[in-house]
Amino acid sequence: MKTNQENSKLLNTKMVRVQKFGLNIRYAELGNSNKPTILLLHGVPENLHAWYDIAPALSKNYHVLAIDWPGFGGSDAFTDLQDHNPRTFAAIGMDFLETLQIEFAHIMATDIGFTPALIMGVENPEQIGQMVVMDGIPFPTTAYSSWELRSFGRKNSITAKALIKWFPKISAKIAYYKGFYKGNNIPKEIQEEFLADGYKKTTQNAFLSYFQNNAPGQAYLESRIQEIQQPVLVVWGSHDRFINVKLGSLLTERLPNAHFEIVEDSGHFVHMDKPEALLKITTEFLKLHPIPGI
Repeated sequence: MKTNQENSKLLNTKMVRVQKFGLNIRYAELGNSNKPTILLLHGVPENLHAWYDIAPALSKNYHVLAIDWPGFGGSDAFTDLQDHNPRTFAAIGMDFLETLQIEFAHIMATDIGFTPALIMGVENPEQIGQMVVMDGIPFPTTAYSSWELRSFGRKNSITAKALIKWFPKISAKIAYYKGFYKGNNIPKEIQEEFLADGYKKTTQNAFLSYFQNNAPGQAYLESRIQEIQQPVLVVWGSHDRFINVKLGSLLTERLPNAHFEIVEDSGHFVHMDKPEALLKITTEFLKLHPIPGI
């Protein structure tokens, strides 16, 4: 008979103090460290436990690392709120890998992890391999965004403050109602973990600051998008009600070496909504599009 701990979907976590930034970063590590590494980068309103189905499955063939972004989950926040932005998050991702002495890694990223992942790829082509990116906004545009996301990006938005700071439980309900194709299927313990984060001032500040400092990093990525030579798998939920699937198609056209997959009957949270479908296309992509010389 399995114990409650054995039945838990929560990932085992530990802490590391990254060398360059000096922040304590919470992370999960699964699989054999002698196998290829894949780094998982979460979105909002989430933390590293969002990979509760994906990380264990990938660990059969990969060394899997998942981190909490600064200010989220168990990771330290930046003292300067303006550092919660795509370029600094990309630098944190590299600092984390280098601190753990990981010389080469693939990346899977969703939502706010989308832009930092691609920046890591363009700035570190010798250290970053194939990338799987899902349901994010890599360019400075609001044309494909829901009203919630547009409000997050506006300075001094009362709506954004209400959703993030004043009514986090309501915000979470909106996110999960709209983020899944047919009903929220997040395990209770994972949802409780996310909601507890939503009540933390550090998470609230990091969440809002990231969106309000998002545009410069998006513009930077857009200016260098043609330099990304690594194979990129762009994945979108067919029923993403936060970011229109047309943006995924546009990004794929702009990338030199990209493949676009739409996951049917999935909402914004593809990794939690349709993990089996995501795992299938990801493993096929990683096998069929290897990095030359790797």
